Amino acid sequence: MNDEHEYHVSLPLVSLGDRQAFATVFKRYYKPLVLFAAARVKDADAAEDIVQAFFCKLWEERASLARVTRCKSYLYQSIHNCCQNYVRHQRVVAALPPPDEVLDDNLLQAIIEEELYIELMRQVDLLPPKCREVMLLKLQDMDVSTIAATCRVSEETVRSQYRHGKTLLKKRLSPAFKDALPLLLSIMETL
Repeated sequence: MNDEHEYHVSLPLVSLGDRQAFATVFKRYYKPLVLFAAARVKDADAAEDIVQAFFCKLWEERASLARVTRCKSYLYQSIHNCCQNYVRHQRVVAALPPPDEVLDDNLLQAIIEEELYIELMRQVDLLPPKCREVMLLKLQDMDVSTIAATCRVSEETVRSQYRHGKTLLKKRLSPAFKDALPLLLSIMETL
């Protein structure tokens, strides 16, 4: 039995989930396919990644191998296609601006503010119940008199709870967001 025929017989077994047949094909073709890929992509590490990814996909989609009639041709053509995809992808990546240029200052600022706001809300949830209630209502843009009426307390109590809540938040947030504290304070001032 010639070499190609032996591996041709293995592919139908691989398509049925035979791990031994898959291991046989892998052992026989892995190194030659890596060399083949390396000659096309000019990067030995990338070539190994391409061939490994191909074999993983081959196993995942093994049922489709039942239709393959020529093992060697199928494997080399598949790796050739994977290499072409890799090279095209590399060209696209090379044409993209560096990541720091993609995020303009406004977008970066918005992301930072959103992260700070999320942390602020997490800390507000940890405040004592009356402080938390006042802070959450203040976050909904309610004024002091509306909050007092909603909570059925005096306006002075609302102001006091708000000051107490801000003080607690500044203490809790300062260590975690030391460098971002000025921005955080500006967000809190809008409360």
